[in-house]
Amino acid sequence: MPAKESGDAKVRLGSRFHRLFGATLVSSVGTGMHAAALPLLALQTTSSPLALSAVVVAAEIPWVLLSLHAGVAVDRLDRRRVMVQADLARFAVLVGLAVLILTGRVSLVSLVVAAFLLGVGQVFFDIAAQSAIPDFVSRDPRKLATANGRIVAAESNGEDFVGPPLGSALFGVWNFLPFAGNALSFAASGLLILSIRTDAKPSRAPRRSARGDIAEGIRWLFANRTLRALAVVSCLGNVSATAQFAMLALLAKEVLALPDFGFGLLLTATAVGATIGGLAAAAVTRRIGPGTVMLTGKAGVGAAILVLGFVADPWVAAAMMTVTGALMTAEKVVVSTLRQQIVPAELLGRVLSSSRLVVMVGGPVGAALGGVLASAFGVQVTYVVAGAFLVLVALAFYPVLNNRALARATS
Repeated sequence: MPAKESGDAKVRLGSRFHRLFGATLVSSVGTGMHAAALPLLALQTTSSPLALSAVVVAAEIPWVLLSLHAGVAVDRLDRRRVMVQADLARFAVLVGLAVLILTGRVSLVSLVVAAFLLGVGQVFFDIAAQSAIPDFVSRDPRKLATANGRIVAAESNGEDFVGPPLGSALFGVWNFLPFAGNALSFAASGLLILSIRTDAKPSRAPRRSARGDIAEGIRWLFANRTLRALAVVSCLGNVSATAQFAMLALLAKEVLALPDFGFGLLLTATAVGATIGGLAAAAVTRRIGPGTVMLTGKAGVGAAILVLGFVADPWVAAAMMTVTGALMTAEKVVVSTLRQQIVPAELLGRVLSSSRLVVMVGGPVGAALGGVLASAFGVQVTYVVAGAFLVLVALAFYPVLNNRALARATS
């Protein structure tokens, strides 16, 4: 009898996935670079906090406005080409912004427009990339879990760990450099994606209106008990997670007594944990099951947030942020893998975008509740409430998302 293969290293994903991984890593570094450099450039243009927030909002609002339509495009078109076009569009935006910087013509309006267009490109790239993973590696659960773990780790390393400090450092040398480097990163990502050959074909189903296609994706999401539960539990998790991160700078300053760079180190600790969680998720899921990973991870994140509500030691706080990053990322890998197993290929983009929109609702709710609780009772009360809430969420969803229920849903 042949030896049983174990561990992530034994799962062969092939050259197509490795090119997608490389493109995702390069693209994520670029996203992280402009996420740090755009606000710095805005501060050179104006000192208004409202103006700075306008740049940040412009980068995030495309997810609300366009994610459902992006899902339709991803299901109708060649997903590989959608990613290439998103990268090339972002390359063009950054070249234009770099020219404005060199000629001294940067304005707040141009920064808001650039941030919005870069956000649009990210929406289309991310939904297409997530939907294309089964096309590149098959629907084998082991391969999907491993591929999703590596993709999430690449995104975390690029957007949170490598990109922001690199973008800030290059900006300090010359404000033109991060945007020029960013443009090159998107060009490199587009070329890598373009080199991938896939047998997947765009849907040949009769074309309806975009509204009809969007409605089909939403119906599919809410008609499936497991997908519906995954979307709702992720939304509720986002409420707690956003409350945690929205108040983190205040916690670092008032409770942990950290200098400004200490806040950055807490974010770095989260990114380190996310990398560990992304790479380990597949192996852990095979050992204990997806439901256990997801529900234990949700409760574990709640416990870590709860600890932050009671301690004032920076080292303990950094450890809790690492735990939070690892467990949240492992949960994300499990959710992505389950969705890719359950949803038909021709609907994956629309169901994914509909799920993302549901999850995003939790963000502003969490940020608002975090601010209200911190203002009324103190910042640590926000963490106690958010942590306890997340533990209760994990317990409430156990009947729907335990290992046995998920096995039935994916059989």
